[in-house]
Amino acid sequence: MKNLFKKSSPVAWFLLGVLIAGGTGTAYAANGGTFRLGQSNSATATTKLTNTKGTALKVISKAGTPPINVGTNSTKVPNFNADKLDGLSSASFVRGKIYFAEVNADATLHRGSAGVTTERAGIFGGGYQVNFPQNISSCFGQVSIGYISDITPTPAFIIGQSQRNNGTPLNYAVYVNVQDTTGAPQDAKFTLMVSCL
Repeated sequence: MKNLFKKSSPVAWFLLGVLIAGGTGTAYAANGGTFRLGQSNSATATTKLTNTKGTALKVISKAGTPPINVGTNSTKVPNFNADKLDGLSSASFVRGKIYFAEVNADATLHRGSAGVTTERAGIFGGGYQVNFPQNISSCFGQVSIGYISDITPTPAFIIGQSQRNNGTPLNYAVYVNVQDTTGAPQDAKFTLMVSCL
């Protein structure tokens, strides 16, 4: 056996090394080396692929399988844009905002969304203005007497709302008018919800 190894050519030693390295299935340290297909590759520095004439990388996988897999790493990839999410385009998702305001009878804010303020409107009572931190000209609203958290019946009032065109700035407010059942202006607490799609 000793004489056999002594007489082996350099080519035989090379082939033996390839068989040993290739058959282990272990990661291959590839800093400056060759990327090995079908094997695990490992490096201690970032691998960068550049194509000055077009797409740098195209990944094709078997139908029904994902082209890439990031394992259990949940870290966000910066600047990684996708055309679709679960088969839906970005236009299918609504970037909306819902504001609410519970307003006291004296026009002070009982509670509400961040950026919402309230004030008196008109000189005959029953008039309120609710201001919002964004343009609400394309939003819709709903107003009701009392607070969301109220569990006791509220008096019968007539209440209405309209977009406030003279808000500061323009189209950032809603006017609310409260009347009693005879049509006379009446101060009362109320809740206003505004949904912006």
